Amino acid sequence: MTEKTPMNEKTTMPERTVMNSNAEDSYLRGVSKRLQALTPEQREAVLDDVRAHFADAADAGRSPEQAVESLGNPAQFTERVRTELGHEEGRTDQMRRVLQWLASGVAVFAAMFVSFWRPDDSLPMPNTQFAVHGFGIVLLSLVPAVIAAVPNFASPRARTVFTAAVAAFLSVLSFVFPDGWAFAPTAWLAWAALVVPVIARNGPPAIGWRIAGGVLAVLPMALAVGGAIVGSWGLELDGVLYTAAVAVLGVLMALGKPWAGIILALLGGAALVSSALYPGMLTSGVWWAGGLFITLGASQALMHARPRKPAQK
Repeated sequence: MTEKTPMNEKTTMPERTVMNSNAEDSYLRGVSKRLQALTPEQREAVLDDVRAHFADAADAGRSPEQAVESLGNPAQFTERVRTELGHEEGRTDQMRRVLQWLASGVAVFAAMFVSFWRPDDSLPMPNTQFAVHGFGIVLLSLVPAVIAAVPNFASPRARTVFTAAVAAFLSVLSFVFPDGWAFAPTAWLAWAALVVPVIARNGPPAIGWRIAGGVLAVLPMALAVGGAIVGSWGLELDGVLYTAAVAVLGVLMALGKPWAGIILALLGGAALVSSALYPGMLTSGVWWAGGLFITLGASQALMHARPRKPAQK
């Protein structure tokens, strides 16, 4: 009768070396994938520490599985690393803050628009809200701007809850209240402040997110071109150039170019100013397109921005 040999005794030294190497490589790939938001120097330092941990475990006669067990799976390990480096409180929280302040700034401009510039045929001449109601309507119109900034003053633990509540409130306001449509871009930026840090938690967004952003950027201009083709409205040379620029930027956003987002956000701001200074039949459409471009462009730029290198001590 042949004596059975345990499986680990049958495994030769070269085979064990290959198995250990495969386990280590797999773990390193998982860690590296989740640390794309770090600087290359930070990421390589973490990977070197992991390699050293596996080497020490092998020298001590421990298996790769035991080495992984002491580190935790790649998701758990990288979460600890990001926390220790201040990444979650730093880069992603900065994204949220920037988008929240941007939402507040857009709300201030919207308040000025609906109070001073937008003509309202339902009001007696001169037909602006300020001319009829005075500074009271201005202060009331500024309430969304104040609310949009509230999450920036909340405690770290409560920020997510406050951000979600503010985004929901602004969304309801944009649908329910008179002139609320002007605050829709503020609501979109508030939602971006909630979602963008989650998407960018592990680094630049996946290609699916980039393509979705590019398509959303091009969509309003596609509708504008379609309306011009069927004769619903005209499209002047400046409109054609603007449409072409947005289309190109949408493609560049899908390719992950952060500067394309910055330019798109600036074009969105220009659209808001244009619709406020030259109101007409398409005022709300141009306003919403501008708000969408600001939201998509700012989100793109923030998600793809390179993290700052740690300060040298």
